[in-house]
Amino acid sequence: MNESILELLKKAGEFSEKDSLLLKKELQFRKLKKGEILLKEGKTCSSLCFVVSGSFYQYGIDSELSKNIIDLSITNDWVINHKSFTSRKPSEYSIQAFEDSSFYEISIDAIHRLIAQSQSFLQMGKILEESTSRINFFDNNNTPDEKYLYILKNKPNLLQKFPQTIIASYLKITPETLSRVRKRLS
Repeated sequence: MNESILELLKKAGEFSEKDSLLLKKELQFRKLKKGEILLKEGKTCSSLCFVVSGSFYQYGIDSELSKNIIDLSITNDWVINHKSFTSRKPSEYSIQAFEDSSFYEISIDAIHRLIAQSQSFLQMGKILEESTSRINFFDNNNTPDEKYLYILKNKPNLLQKFPQTIIASYLKITPETLSRVRKRLS
C-alpha cells in the first residue's frame, strides 16, 4: 500500500497494523487520463479517493457556462464531494482530472464494513471535516490577500500545479486581482 495513505491515516487518528491491513483489502487502485471525469454533476458521490499522483479540480458551471472551481486536490490529498457524500444526494459539482492521475478509491460501503470491524475507522470522518473547512474558508468573507496567504501556508504546491486562472477561480477572485495580490505579497 502507498506509504502516503498510511501517513495520512496517522494524521486522522490511531490505526493499528490490523486496521491498515483491513483498509488495504478495501482499496481499489484507479487511473484517469487528463480531462476524464471522476464525479459527474447529478451523480451521488459514493467514495473517497486518495490522490497518489496527478491532480483534480471540483467545479460547477455558472449561467455563463464558466467553470467555478470549488476545490483543488493534488498528490496526498483526499478528493470528495462532501455534501453529496454525506447527504447521499446528487452532486451539484463535477470532479475532473486536471492531468493524468492515479488514486486509491474506497467506497462508502467499504467504509461501513471497516467501521463494523473496527471502530477506529470512525476517525476517517476527519477527512470529511478537512474538505469542508477548506471549501468553507474560500466561501467566507476573507480578503483576497487572506485567501492567497492561506494557500501559501497550507497548500503551496497548488500554485505550481494549476494555472493562475484556476487558482483565481478557486479563491473566488478575478485573475487580475490575483496578479495584484501576488505582486503585493512578493
